[in-house]
Amino acid sequence: MAYEVIHTAPQTGDFTALSAHQEQTPGTFFGGKPVLHLHCTNAKLQMTRLELANHSDFAALSDCSNGWKEAAEITGMEFWVTSRYLVLWSNTRSMGIQIPYPTISLHAEDGVAVLLQLTLSDPNTTADEDLQVITPRLVPHTAGLHGDIPPVIAHSDAYMNGEATVVHPQQRLYNAISACQELNPDPNLDDDDEDGMGFDETAPGATGWITSENMADFVDEDGNFRMPEGATMIGDEDEGIDGEAGVPQNALGPGAGTTRTAAERDSTDGAEDEGKWQRTG
Repeated sequence: MAYEVIHTAPQTGDFTALSAHQEQTPGTFFGGKPVLHLHCTNAKLQMTRLELANHSDFAALSDCSNGWKEAAEITGMEFWVTSRYLVLWSNTRSMGIQIPYPTISLHAEDGVAVLLQLTLSDPNTTADEDLQVITPRLVPHTAGLHGDIPPVIAHSDAYMNGEATVVHPQQRLYNAISACQELNPDPNLDDDDEDGMGFDETAPGATGWITSENMADFVDEDGNFRMPEGATMIGDEDEGIDGEAGVPQNALGPGAGTTRTAAERDSTDGAEDEGKWQRTG
């Protein structure tokens, strides 16, 4: 579902404060309260008249006090940025829109607002040209932010050094939405991996390198090099023979995969040293 219409106002007690969540280990990772990252009061929601005319649930948030001009501005809004969903609540109409993060296909700072691109159609079953997309603008109020981030200071170290950085309301709202989106990745990406469309470069041997994690696949019990069953060596006979050397092109050279004991290595190194020029003078 792209979003859900709710008629019960969110309450602070419904959530775990971000500061409390960060200070303690949760008793369970499933079924607990959502974490409240940011709460904006006395905010505004801006949408075009055409968007409101085509989407009655969003139009119901407005009391039409501004006559629905070309760009409608809905006042008396609250924005609840939680770890599970974003809530746009209208105190005037006593109703709200609860939006899961996968519905937010894009968000960006836009002046004093945060612009959202909401994809209301299922992208898996709808052609790109038929997707229903709306772009509401969320305008937080300067004095109406109730979160765990200090209102003005971005970094405490900078404050102590006299180099405080002002964090504007729209920046805080953007950062909170970004953090929660990372907690709720698009499930369609997981489906692609299950269908074999994705590629995990961290899987042992996926990149073609022999590492400590997949060494056992390439070495037998005696420490001799071997190719795993079904594996293909780059430069095998199918790629042609190098006429000059008489070996497969790009194949491993003589001695590849050979192991030597310490005594054999010392003996060989000593023989090589005898044939080397010695510096004199």
